[in-house]
Order: sequence, then C-alpha cells, then structure tokens
Amino acid sequence: SDLTQVQIEQRDNVVVARLTGELDISVAESTGRKIADAVSSSARGVVVDMSGLEFMDSSGVSMLFALARQVGSHRQQLVVVAPTGKPVSRVLEIVEFGRAAPVREDVEAAVTVIATPQA
Repeated sequence: SDLTQVQIEQRDNVVVARLTGELDISVAESTGRKIADAVSSSARGVVVDMSGLEFMDSSGVSMLFALARQVGSHRQQLVVVAPTGKPVSRVLEIVEFGRAAPVREDVEAAVTVIATPQA
C-alpha cells in the first residue's frame, strides 16, 4: 500500500499529476519515476498538484528538484501546485523551490503557465 497516490491526467499538451497522501523517502523515488514516465516528449510540460498532500519530507523535495531538472533538459516546464497555508507550501518556501520552477495556487493557474507560450 503506497503512502502516496498518483493520479495522472492529460490536459491539452500538459500532464497533470495529482498527489495525495504522504510523500516521504519510502515512495519519493517511485513517485518521481511514475510522473516522469507519464510525460511524453510531445507534452509541453507537467503540473504536479500537491494540494492533496498532507506531508512531504526532504526526499519529496529532492524528487521535485530532480523532476524540474529532468523536464527542463527536455525543454519542457514543471509547475507545482501548493496552496498557501498548506504544509507542503511552507516546505517549498523554505527550500526556495520557486527558483527551480513556478509554484501556483491551483491547477488552472499552473496549466496556464505551461500552455501560454513564453515570449
């Protein structure tokens, strides 16, 4: 039984991965792999929705940084959804994750970041 549930959906050319439960060292690597595998080469990018996560430790943070590097190397974008006030949002602030990839309040806003062509 996984601590983290990953639900993958396609929205236009954007992969949306919704995470629920807890993201810790026991599941971070496999969760990252699952998300990365879902991102086809034709996708513009991936949204990782963490609004359903109750807990994330440093291995979850490492997974996100690795995912940001990986999709970036394919000229794709990563946007993380972490609503203000949730524990995950605080963790991302502390590690300054916003320097690696944008963090947004909701999935709609995150998809818009990826779907809007960069000038």
